[in-house]
Amino acid sequence: MSAPLNEQVLMEASTWFIEYRSGPLSANAQEEFLAWLRRSPEHIRAYLDVSRAYVDLPVASEVPQGEVERLLAKFEVRENDKVVALDERTHRHVGVPATGPRGGSLRSRLTLAASVLLVIGGAISGYFWTQRGLYVTGRGESRTVTLEDASRIELNAYSRLRVRYSKSERDVELLEGQAFFQVAKDKQRPFVVRAGDARVRAVGTEFDVYRHGSETTVTVLEGTVAVLPDVTSALPSRLAKPDLLVTAGEQAIVTPEGNQKARTANVSAATAWTRGQLEFDETPLSEVADEFNRSSTRVLVLDSHSLNDLRISGVYSSVDPTSLILFLKSQPDLLVIESGNRIEVQARGH
Repeated sequence: MSAPLNEQVLMEASTWFIEYRSGPLSANAQEEFLAWLRRSPEHIRAYLDVSRAYVDLPVASEVPQGEVERLLAKFEVRENDKVVALDERTHRHVGVPATGPRGGSLRSRLTLAASVLLVIGGAISGYFWTQRGLYVTGRGESRTVTLEDASRIELNAYSRLRVRYSKSERDVELLEGQAFFQVAKDKQRPFVVRAGDARVRAVGTEFDVYRHGSETTVTVLEGTVAVLPDVTSALPSRLAKPDLLVTAGEQAIVTPEGNQKARTANVSAATAWTRGQLEFDETPLSEVADEFNRSSTRVLVLDSHSLNDLRISGVYSSVDPTSLILFLKSQPDLLVIESGNRIEVQARGH
């Protein structure tokens, strides 16, 4: 069975379905629709599922069954464009029931979604236009998107990102979370990522941007990026730091006070999430818990503030909590209590 659909993708597919049923689309709208389909096979799957679910609804009107098939004949879909659950990164073949977060079959959920959307069609039909270029992931989910210039973005769990392209600039805003960028070269249109107080300017390179708290960490894997002060930052111009060049194998941390000096990066740890892993090197347990909770459906809770600074090292699965739990259980000073979707860590004797 296929993994459950990303909720945002399902909403976008439903909105496009309504747009087509509302009347013929303009040439520009059709190009928008084709571009949306082209970004990921998951988009095609979502649209087809919504269309098929509509057949079950008691509405006496024609269903556009051949709509997508005719449009798909106009282009080839790249196989690597995808939206996946994090556990699909492992080499294990795991059967995932096609159910939504509240249970029930995917078909039933889509039928209900289509019913509601068709009833309130006028109000919902504007959703896609107001959310255009917005990409979102939830807990335990990643998303890979190929943009119109062939640049690729991989979103970590619990992340939000907006893309706006113009003739002079490729503008991306990381609103929350973490993303890995593989930028297609285009000297005429720089690729700029805004995240918190940082602006990262690149032409053709690979780098990771992570917003955590008030800090933004930029790690470069290939090429060079310029880390600029954000033009919208409240920092007075006289205190603004000059542009910082960060090259492959280096990392910069940007705070509201300005840029820190580039330093040698642990690239493997910074990008472990793209391999379905969590890699720690003397990392405080509180940060370990935060990272774990983004990608796992089970919540790791620390019972005492005294545990926050306990240091953890090692490589663990981000999709299977077993390895980390076994490690914590092996520590003589810790007590681990598992209850349903909750994993509580206590200091022994407390």
